[in-house]
Amino acid sequence: SVILHFYTNSLGRQHFIFKGAKKKNKPLFPLGIYELTYAKRPESDLGIIQEISRVSGLNEIYVHPQKSLLAFFIAEILKSSLKQSHQDNSMFQFLKEEIIALEVSQNLYSFPLQFLAKFIVLSGYMPQIAKESGNFFDLQTGALVPLSSSRTLQLSSSQLSQLAFLFNGGVDDFLEDKLTVRQNLELLIDYCVVHVPGFQVKATREIIQDILYT
Repeated sequence: SVILHFYTNSLGRQHFIFKGAKKKNKPLFPLGIYELTYAKRPESDLGIIQEISRVSGLNEIYVHPQKSLLAFFIAEILKSSLKQSHQDNSMFQFLKEEIIALEVSQNLYSFPLQFLAKFIVLSGYMPQIAKESGNFFDLQTGALVPLSSSRTLQLSSSQLSQLAFLFNGGVDDFLEDKLTVRQNLELLIDYCVVHVPGFQVKATREIIQDILYT
């Protein structure tokens, strides 16, 4: 038996037990899109899976090494920070669309940065990125400021332009600079650790950096 965590359309995050999973020879992948039939006792937080099947033909995510790595990275983000057990259709649709987008994506080096920026906005933790405010980013307040301090990070002009595109919109040419993408991914991860309750990517952070950006 295995314990599985799913983000559902009707009830948000839910926990299930899948009895005899190995014997049933049904491979389960992180970030898959599944349809479940389950039973649940009123006094229990754990649903019992009776039937499970994939509802989307995702294959490349699980055979392409870099896409598989990104699937684990995103799954770690979701497992650590999505705790709500209630319906959130906007979050569910966002995750479904992003999983399908990963399946067909050709620009993998920018995918985790774009995903994380969208996730931050949808979760309600959007930073204040106004380039005229300064080029120092305050991790605690999530805002650009004109002066350096012990809790600020100085950003390059390319970082500022890229962040402005991610959070304010505009031309996507700013995502072509792989070094800046790497720097801003690190910045947004650090920002999420401060602001998003429970957020962590300890298992995949360094691997992502080594595989995608070297």
